[in-house]
Amino acid sequence: MDSYDHRVLGPRLEFFHQQDEAPGTAFWHPRGATLYRLIESYIRSEMQRAGFREVRTPQLLSRALWERSGHWSKYSQNMFAFADGERAFALKPMNCPGHVQMFRHRIRSYRELPLRFCEFGACHRYEPSGSLLDAK
Repeated sequence: MDSYDHRVLGPRLEFFHQQDEAPGTAFWHPRGATLYRLIESYIRSEMQRAGFREVRTPQLLSRALWERSGHWSKYSQNMFAFADGERAFALKPMNCPGHVQMFRHRIRSYRELPLRFCEFGACHRYEPSGSLLDAK
């Protein structure tokens, strides 16, 4: 691995470490969590300056919602999905369907547009480490 690789630098600088029991994520140590929050604060202030409003959406959404949004047919092979009796769910691999639900929650006036949402939520994808979703 390259000496500039974050997987090498993170543990060396005591920012974070990764381990097999938590694939695709990190255990943030105090120094890394501080740096993470500083970067998050900077991004938050820039997003607010650009007119975005911060929201939080659920981590778990029904399969029916993913089907209606069109994401299921394209991305289901990369989603963590499971059933609870009669109902099927998936952990969110992206934020957009949740943001659409927030927009649809009530009738909006054209005066509210453009409506800009941002979120610091976690997204969960079932894919090899380091891969990107094919957005064809």
